[in-house]
Amino acid sequence: MDATITVTGNLGTDVEYHQGDGFSKANFRMASTPRLRRGQEWVDGYTTWLNVECSNRIADNVRDSLAKGDPVVVCGRLRTRVWEAQGTKHERMVIEAHSIGHDLSRGTTQFLRNPVRSDAEADEEVAEVQLAGQPA
Repeated sequence: MDATITVTGNLGTDVEYHQGDGFSKANFRMASTPRLRRGQEWVDGYTTWLNVECSNRIADNVRDSLAKGDPVVVCGRLRTRVWEAQGTKHERMVIEAHSIGHDLSRGTTQFLRNPVRSDAEADEEVAEVQLAGQPA
């Protein structure tokens, strides 16, 4: 079963983008800080930091659209990444994003559609990726 979540917050880091072998990946950290009413005033609650990962077309669009500090809405699957370093087990919460956008409750943006690829272009791209994985 997948844990699908939606989180609002701000990009806490610049987008890191990597591309290779016909596959692109982008990731960033986001901060989500609740505003709480304490008596007659509003205060910031504890900030929750999350890592966000995305791949392929959404990664390309994130690279071209988002910058540190931007308010965003992120939807995706919540995952736990586990690794061991120097004998210590580490865990990190990650959102594998399937949808990311600017938070329009906090500003405006302008949407530009991706160019539509023909079936031939899509087939050619798949063939290039498959050939890249073949031994020489």
